[in-house]
Amino acid sequence: MKDPHCPTCGTPFVRRIHDESTMERIFNRFRIFPFRCQLCTTRFRVFRSVPTSPPSATDRREYKRLPVSFRANLLAEHAAQTTNRVTDISMGGCTLETAATLPQGTFVELVIKPASDEEPIKIETAMVCSSRPGSVGLSFLEMVTADKNRLSQVILSLLVGQNLHQNFLS
Repeated sequence: MKDPHCPTCGTPFVRRIHDESTMERIFNRFRIFPFRCQLCTTRFRVFRSVPTSPPSATDRREYKRLPVSFRANLLAEHAAQTTNRVTDISMGGCTLETAATLPQGTFVELVIKPASDEEPIKIETAMVCSSRPGSVGLSFLEMVTADKNRLSQVILSLLVGQNLHQNFLS
């Protein structure tokens, strides 16, 4: 059976996600499963004649985190202006290595620099979802369309690179 593709952008980079409602659990009985596009963030349902494996119970993320090493500036009310490092990223959030101590629920602004020759990506509003010594997990809440498109292109290049690497090894 053909792998699902995003109905909005056509990419094959989609991920099966958790059900959000009782209605979706009913759809599952008819083999209609929810997916999330990893690039344009569209949520959609697909009929699969063969049941798909459910998403991991431990990882409830709708977006796959991809390992990276990007510089980033964290702009928070009580944080000193320092250069930080993004260690993994997705359209929904990232992990940021930082010396700043930020409690869960803190809203911040983030500027990510994917490469020295690329224009920075500004996340207008991100929320600290987890805080560990030396790093925080951020969920992206608001960004302008141009920045969202640039982030999508970065994610696409990471996914394509990862796919090529997996195909080369198999």
